[in-house]
Amino acid sequence: MKKISFQKVFCFISILFITSCCFFYGFRFIKLYVENKKAKDNEKNSLVKVVKETNKENELFKAVNSKRYFSGKSENNYLMYSNLLWRIITVNEDNSITMISEKSLTSLAFGKDKDFNTSYIFNWLNKGTDENTGVLYKALNNPELYLQKTSSCTDKLDNLTNEPCKNSNDDNYFSLLSVSDYINIGSKESYINNNEYFYLNNTNKDGLIWYITSENNATLGTGNDIIGVRPVITLKANIDYVSGDGSKEKPYMIETDNGLFGSYVKLDNAIWRIYKVNEKDVRLVLNDYLKVNGENVTNSYSTVSSFYNDTKYGGIAYYLNTTFLNKLSYKKQLHEVTWANGYYNKNTDYDYKYAFEDTIESTIATLSIGDIILNSELDNYFIMTGSAKYGSMVYLGQKDKKLFTKQISANANIVPTISLDKDLLSKGKGTIDEPYEME
Repeated sequence: MKKISFQKVFCFISILFITSCCFFYGFRFIKLYVENKKAKDNEKNSLVKVVKETNKENELFKAVNSKRYFSGKSENNYLMYSNLLWRIITVNEDNSITMISEKSLTSLAFGKDKDFNTSYIFNWLNKGTDENTGVLYKALNNPELYLQKTSSCTDKLDNLTNEPCKNSNDDNYFSLLSVSDYINIGSKESYINNNEYFYLNNTNKDGLIWYITSENNATLGTGNDIIGVRPVITLKANIDYVSGDGSKEKPYMIETDNGLFGSYVKLDNAIWRIYKVNEKDVRLVLNDYLKVNGENVTNSYSTVSSFYNDTKYGGIAYYLNTTFLNKLSYKKQLHEVTWANGYYNKNTDYDYKYAFEDTIESTIATLSIGDIILNSELDNYFIMTGSAKYGSMVYLGQKDKKLFTKQISANANIVPTISLDKDLLSKGKGTIDEPYEME
């Protein structure tokens, strides 16, 4: 019997071991190289890459803890998403980007003795089981594609501080600006202030909520004030960059298809905007006050009550659905649809869902409490929500976003709303320069 050489066995095992190592580490090297190349390729055309490169010498793009904040009077942090203008607040450690709407997108009460996660604003922003939750979430263009969940600071703060957040909720897409972020941005001396009232995210230990006044001061309130809502959202890491330099004139663009929400529509010689997209129709709001011969049309809301009655002479409902409607070349394309005509008061704890509960059927209406506001420059116009059911007071939309009521017999500006079939908008791009039109 031939004797097996120990040296040969050792050599064979050694060769096998070395070959296995070469295959294993070679495969890992190739895999890591491919993954690294893919990551670099993804980042090469990403928004975060452009933002970092463009602002690497910018003193107002400063590092605080693990984030980089746009601060002070930054003018190159504008971004367009869902046909809405946003301001980038931070570039985060994971390359995600957190931003806030340039203007308030509605006016609501926060709710007394509530924190953000139990507030009515939370319900308006984030989609829940109730049909009337997630008003903004449902409106935005492909939120699952572009957004990741945003951290909401839940610290109870009796003073303004920029200490890192100790308690947070990371389970939802939308939040409000935290007190610490407000301070890190530059508080009163920063781009965040726009002469609007708007809520922050934190309450104090007594349950009062922080908010910003139209004079750009931070203060505390009970939560019953009906003021602006400026959502905070977070873009996923390495979202594609399409165009723009971050200026207001050329904001960063991330979408190749912006969706219908927020789009501009030209009908006759007037410009409208789509503020709600349904399965078959879109709801449009005039992008200006109603005018005749270049002059604003003002009128009393009603001679009877806050109920929107288009058969009762003397109010805006009758005027819009007769005099105004009959002047429109496209009146046959408008349909009688359901509009919210509820009420909003202390007895219902200022829960906006009550404003949606009572409805009316009409061809032309106005905005209601809880609808998305797209033109923040409009002031002193009727909102189709009363302070009581069939009451004598209705709310007025305000430029500073702090809403109050007025007698139905008083005159105010009119900003009408209409409904059109989606399929009619087959011409144009939906931008202000190339609005949609009907063929």
